[in-house]
Amino acid sequence: MTDYSIIGASEAQHQLLNEISRELDIDDGDLYAVAQDVLHYVTARLHSQTQGPASCVSYIHSDITQDIRMAIKNEEMSLGMAIDTQAGRLRISSIKFASGQRDAINKQVFYLRKDAKTTGQVFEDIATCLAGFINTHQLGDGVLPLGVNIDRPVAETSRLGGRVADNVDCGLFRNVDIAQALAAAILKQHLPVRVTSVTNCVVSTLVTAQHRFSSTRAALTLNHGINASYYELCENLERFRGLPGSVAVNTELARYGEESKALRLTRWDNRLDRESANTGTHTFEKLVADKYLGEIVRNLITDFMDAQLIFAKDSDASVMGEPYSFFTSYMTTMEDQSDDLSELRDLLRAGFNIKASVVDCQIVRALCQMVTMRAAKLVGAAVAGIVCRASEGQRGGVVVSISGQLTEMNQPYVRCTTETAKRLLSNMGIKEPTTFNVLGEDGYTIGAALAAFSK
Repeated sequence: MTDYSIIGASEAQHQLLNEISRELDIDDGDLYAVAQDVLHYVTARLHSQTQGPASCVSYIHSDITQDIRMAIKNEEMSLGMAIDTQAGRLRISSIKFASGQRDAINKQVFYLRKDAKTTGQVFEDIATCLAGFINTHQLGDGVLPLGVNIDRPVAETSRLGGRVADNVDCGLFRNVDIAQALAAAILKQHLPVRVTSVTNCVVSTLVTAQHRFSSTRAALTLNHGINASYYELCENLERFRGLPGSVAVNTELARYGEESKALRLTRWDNRLDRESANTGTHTFEKLVADKYLGEIVRNLITDFMDAQLIFAKDSDASVMGEPYSFFTSYMTTMEDQSDDLSELRDLLRAGFNIKASVVDCQIVRALCQMVTMRAAKLVGAAVAGIVCRASEGQRGGVVVSISGQLTEMNQPYVRCTTETAKRLLSNMGIKEPTTFNVLGEDGYTIGAALAAFSK
């Protein structure tokens, strides 16, 4: 267990710090159990009789790299679209290949109308945004293939069709064949576009990763939430049995843990879950994702405040008392190594109207470190479980690509994740080396454009 001793801290402060550290600490035995449990979770969902939200098999084949190579040879162009149903945001990209030159890429963000009352109106709005993108970038040369991804689990009904999986609340997108609805709206506006694929965004990220690193077998996204995908052998899937190679699987990793006995939840985890808008679901996500890490830290800080062990007694507690007021991005201040922790002190003063001592800042930094390292270790364990599944039938090591805003925002998190995964994989009998690559923040929009080349 890491020593969080702080020079100048009182015995009571150290006692509470050590109590929190013990509860958040997770050893390799616990992590090994999580890795095995994730492996079981992924495998069991594959063989479920329903194509539910917990595991969605894609029609994207591991040989898509050959389709992309052919597109490069023919100097083709495609469009990609990422639909963010929660934020009402649309990201559109285009990619144009040219022999001997860098890929020509355009990107643009649109926001969908908030007053849409019907599904038809939503897709007409999407088609209007698409028309604007094509006109802005002057892309009207022939019919363009369009790959679409969405931030919800997709039950792909055919190579071209896909619906948001059952039992997933997604407003006007629910129970809609996305390809058909969008194709109808595109036709209505006479756009030179043909929808060729519909996937979840983590599958598109896997495609991007494979385009950049051809041996990629799995992809992890660390954004506001968390998810992972990998290539599963066709022979293990009833729908694809008899076909060669592998197809992509969206694990819906965020939902892992809802029935798990391997995850050890603390009172702060239970408090966060109880006060969340989706109590009892997305258990793993609430332990590790950007959306929740700052809130866990805030709850730890307020426990110190309730015990009157941090900040002056007359400090303004109103902002710190607001749920989700401590953003996960603030946790990067744990890397502040200055003698007076000036960056952290300035943050507490500007963001929370709190005048903090050096000891106060050291306590906050320690709490950030505890939460970050626990999350990173748990993600590393989950990756190890997924890599075990992705390694089946493979020669040589597995390449895993990591993307998302946390990869750029919190380097210690990513470093701890990869180190934990490698250590556990060795213990799980995976002798071939596993390689990790970092894609950066946006792998899925370009991935949608690349998936459009899928044959």
